[in-house]
Amino acid sequence: MAYKDDSERQTEKNKTPSDLAGNGQTLKADDAANLSLQDLTVLETTVRGQVSGLVGALHPKAEKLIVNGSPDSGLDLRLHPELDERARQMPSMDVAISYRVPFLKSLIDPDPRHHRDLIEELVQTNIPLQTLAIHLLCPIATELGNYWCTDDADFMQVAVASTRLSNIVNHLTHAGPQPSVPTSAKRILLARSHGTKHTLGVNLVRMCFRDLGWIVDGGADMEIGDTMYMRLSARPYDMLGLSVGRLEEANDCMEAIQRCRSEAATGKTKIVIGGAAVLTHPDSFQNMGADFVALSALEAITLAEQAVG
Repeated sequence: MAYKDDSERQTEKNKTPSDLAGNGQTLKADDAANLSLQDLTVLETTVRGQVSGLVGALHPKAEKLIVNGSPDSGLDLRLHPELDERARQMPSMDVAISYRVPFLKSLIDPDPRHHRDLIEELVQTNIPLQTLAIHLLCPIATELGNYWCTDDADFMQVAVASTRLSNIVNHLTHAGPQPSVPTSAKRILLARSHGTKHTLGVNLVRMCFRDLGWIVDGGADMEIGDTMYMRLSARPYDMLGLSVGRLEEANDCMEAIQRCRSEAATGKTKIVIGGAAVLTHPDSFQNMGADFVALSALEAITLAEQAVG
């Protein structure tokens, strides 16, 4: 899905993005020239750390991917969810797919006006949020990870684009009238491990479940811990979704699952785990006691519908 030829790619790499995440902060060439070597080193190290935590984990070394029940190592459902039968049933799929290339280009573009215009255009199309998340936003996040890994864009471009994408997800989630959800609707609580910096996936899952008519509590701001347990004990939840950012936090995730299983209030709550660590080390999470291990937002909602629907 790369859209740049070699000459364009080299030109883009030599540019310094004029806007950081569209927030009006500008780094001019003169300013960069005035930075000391130490300052530049600190800046690059900081940005690289944030970017690698955000998009680098989107690329597990998976040997096989399942397409409609059949393994095919040549197909990537993260880039092409339309290959999945469940995803093909989503309304306005073709419209969402048509935005992939221009939207990705606008995120990389130093000029923030392009992606801002596309945001407003997307809002006007009335594409369901679930369709946007699965067929547009998730593939773009994966492609940004490809750019990071293959050096099709420099680290600053990917950092800016990833931050913009996260802000867009938040904007789309809250744009327009909020749906009226009956109190009898299915309910899910989303939480993340303490070291999880890659919260884009959590927000995309939240977007999908809300669009499906679920009551969604928690999210990127909810950590695994006392507050989460208080929420679980206060009301019944059909499902608990845990996002794990680092393999080192696998034990914390397992302890949370065991605690939920041991308490009467949450003994029957279905538990699904996902996140960056699960993507990169799926085998390490298979025997933790969760009901499901999801490698994508599409897989999470599909499993949820099967389990709770």
